[in-house]
Amino acid sequence: MFRALFNLIYPKICYACGEAINGELQDICVTCRAELAYLNIREFQNNPIQQLFWGRVEFEKATAFTKFEKKGKMQHLLHALKYKGIKDVGLTLGELAALEIGTTDFFNDIDVIIPVPIHAKKQKTRGYNQSHYIAQGIQNITEIAIDFDSIVKEQHTSSQTRKRRFERYENVTNTFNLLNKNKLKGKHILLVDDVVTTGSTLEACATQLQKIEGLKLSLLTISVSY
Repeated sequence: MFRALFNLIYPKICYACGEAINGELQDICVTCRAELAYLNIREFQNNPIQQLFWGRVEFEKATAFTKFEKKGKMQHLLHALKYKGIKDVGLTLGELAALEIGTTDFFNDIDVIIPVPIHAKKQKTRGYNQSHYIAQGIQNITEIAIDFDSIVKEQHTSSQTRKRRFERYENVTNTFNLLNKNKLKGKHILLVDDVVTTGSTLEACATQLQKIEGLKLSLLTISVSY
């Protein structure tokens, strides 16, 4: 009764289309959930994400949940997550991705989830790291542990948005640092991020992680722009 009254006064909004949400769903309405540009998550080998990193980073498995379309629903969702303070969108997207991908064996041998870190200055300005919430959404479904502390971004870099591929790589190379190699020795890590474009940030982060003895690395992003 109280929830129904609360929702009447403060209706839940779909951050993909802006319309009110009825029922128990949160953040994304049923229509928009059906209309997201889903990728074929069963093709882990030789898929566009895997191909993007050929010759750059060796991933055991790599996939994205959706394709990023300019002015599309996923752009609205990620904008709400990153720039409007709607952190619960990250939880919802992480849960949806885990539910979909969990129909395969993708998560079976993953030991720990690591969300791609952002610099402390950016996190202070934004108030949070959006990838933390995506990782927590994945954890809600899979119950896989999350490591927030073993790798950090030590150098503050300018925005990647308007940079070309090589400029993006130069902008982020050598910006990440490992704090605890022994903790992750021999583990299979799932690196998690919101969206991949050229992959420069993920490459820089993964390159540091792959210095750990016996480590295996996989990748899951909510969306991919290519």
